[in-house]
Amino acid sequence: MLKKDIRSIGDGNPGTANAWKLGGHILGTTCLLLEIGKGAIPLYAAFRYLELPSSVTSELMYAILFLSPIIGHAWSPFLRFHGGKAIAVTGGAWLVALGWISVPIAILLLSLGHLTQRNHAITVTATLIGLLLTSLSSSMHAHIFLFGITNLFILVYKHRAEYSEGIILRQWLDRVRRLVL
Repeated sequence: MLKKDIRSIGDGNPGTANAWKLGGHILGTTCLLLEIGKGAIPLYAAFRYLELPSSVTSELMYAILFLSPIIGHAWSPFLRFHGGKAIAVTGGAWLVALGWISVPIAILLLSLGHLTQRNHAITVTATLIGLLLTSLSSSMHAHIFLFGITNLFILVYKHRAEYSEGIILRQWLDRVRRLVL
């Protein structure tokens, strides 16, 4: 739309964050919704018409099905197996895995993470762990647990360069910390 390569800015990934940086909030929000849909819509359609797994093999196949849009985004064959960090598509997959409860949980955890510190990788990882723990507390199926653990490893791998920065406190929180100490 802008006649610019989205991979030429930010971290070089073809994802929502760089679309937002390049095209503003309208294009960024559109990309966010499309990427969430890329994870949610095919999975919703598949699970709407498939029965819940009843064997170890079918549990494994369901986990692979949940991971498919995430892997396809993270290592896109259309980009010579380079891709984005698969954050928004992960959100779409979790929307199908947990239902609508995933939305307020993800918003709460992402907001708390962004409010308190600036390392995006840590915020995303903590949010994914929160979704995984939520799935454990609800009617947990083995395929959701397997999907969640594998999804966590994928996101950790895709964000591996950012972890070396550690937790970077927001200025307001750093000031509060110095006042207390």
